[in-house]
Amino acid sequence: MVGAAAMAAAVVAGCSSDPGAGSGTGPGAVPDKPSATSGGAGSPGAAPTSTPTLQASGAPAFGSPSSTPTGPPIPTGAALRELLPTAATLPAGWRIEGNGSENDSGTYVLEEPAKPVLPQEPCTQMRLAGSVLSLDYRASGATNEVYDGENRVEVYLGAYHAGDAAKLLGEIRAYADRCTSFTGKGIDGKAIPLTVTLQPVPGLGDEAVDVKKVPQGPYHSEEIVVTRLGDRLLFLSGDNILGRLPNLMQLAVPLSKTAR
Repeated sequence: MVGAAAMAAAVVAGCSSDPGAGSGTGPGAVPDKPSATSGGAGSPGAAPTSTPTLQASGAPAFGSPSSTPTGPPIPTGAALRELLPTAATLPAGWRIEGNGSENDSGTYVLEEPAKPVLPQEPCTQMRLAGSVLSLDYRASGATNEVYDGENRVEVYLGAYHAGDAAKLLGEIRAYADRCTSFTGKGIDGKAIPLTVTLQPVPGLGDEAVDVKKVPQGPYHSEEIVVTRLGDRLLFLSGDNILGRLPNLMQLAVPLSKTAR
């Protein structure tokens, strides 16, 4: 049964889950990681590359280490790592396996992060994961993964220079807005319509949004909650490969109080 399900699993271009996550969806789907054939709402017919232009890892953002930091001190990735959830701080029903695949950007801070790329990212390459969406302007970061039952959730905490966290959250809003409806392509060649929604989350951090990407048909959906905490952004993301989306808000509320 498991082998058959894996053979039938599918992911729409721009709908794949995070690297390291399990692949596959519900019955009747086709294999994961198809190529994209159509552009976003603003560029119909475009043919984006098969490899996302955004890095999909927890590695440090592009740029140079800071030698003479200015303004309020920005925490290093190693310091942010101490603020990630642990088995002792997770809500009831949540768990962590081993060290939670912890990773961080090290003991330095980027003084001049690279030019942002999200404004040009094709809709068909959209991945709702903090390790991807956090990259623009990021000075440092740390990540781990936890589980809501059997549902994996990526936790990413990024630190930014003054004003850049708000700027990136604006980029994410604009990205979701221009990609409200687009078409991806399954590995079997079938066109898959997708919709993207973004809702504000009142009362969470300084500002927060909940973004969902939903394909039409038996393919898995993705969700991410992004919370701004001053000049930091907390990203919580997951999918419904195992039948339901994780309860991201159950984790976002307590973490938004401890990750500042």
